[in-house]
Amino acid sequence: MKDFNENKESRRDKAKFQFPSRGFHIVADKVGEADYFLDCLKHADFRTNRQFGYHFSALVSAARSTTFALQAVMSGYPGFKEWYKPRQKKLKENPLARFFHDLRNHLLHVGSLPIMHLGFSQNGKIIGFQYFVPIQEIEDIPKGRIKDLSEQYLIEILHILKECYREFRYYVDPRSLFTRDGLKYLGWTIEDLVESLGFPRDWISCVPKDGWGDSWEDEALRVLSRYGGDELMEQYFEKYGL
Repeated sequence: MKDFNENKESRRDKAKFQFPSRGFHIVADKVGEADYFLDCLKHADFRTNRQFGYHFSALVSAARSTTFALQAVMSGYPGFKEWYKPRQKKLKENPLARFFHDLRNHLLHVGSLPIMHLGFSQNGKIIGFQYFVPIQEIEDIPKGRIKDLSEQYLIEILHILKECYREFRYYVDPRSLFTRDGLKYLGWTIEDLVESLGFPRDWISCVPKDGWGDSWEDEALRVLSRYGGDELMEQYFEKYGL
């Protein structure tokens, strides 16, 4: 991390940054997909075991694909590969993340769900629980309810995504890009930002300067931010208490 931070100044002195074609919305879409299927698990009716399995299989695939999407999107940004290596190593050494990784491969190549459904009646209502059971390919299984373990796994991934979102904020978070610091970091002018949004470079001259003084640039950036991309990740960080 030290080397990465020390190189920030030198990167600002290089030519203007050119954004790659893949945006962080791809990662956000995968997170949204995993979040959707996790909600399906949480609200599943015990009497619909088959649907629970469908939603769980989809959740495992979406959650695992999130890190693939992160690498595909961020590989075009300076410093990411070095930054990601220790996080990738941490995931591989995490017992729960490793289990879900192996389970995803099992579901992809074999297909059977190693799940046991249990239930009991309480006050006239059926309460259901789902647990993992050992199989030949995966004997070391985590203990606990599948709903809870699935949420813990998604949170492990979200921790890394939040770190990335903060560290590379000038590249992926529009709230940081549309600032003076954001432009300075990228080596851009306001005209460059205008052009990136599909407007003529002199479009910014339409923003009146009278009455704004030194804050004219901030007002121009505020106006331009209306045409930029939406912030997509904060809702998931807040939802899972990160």
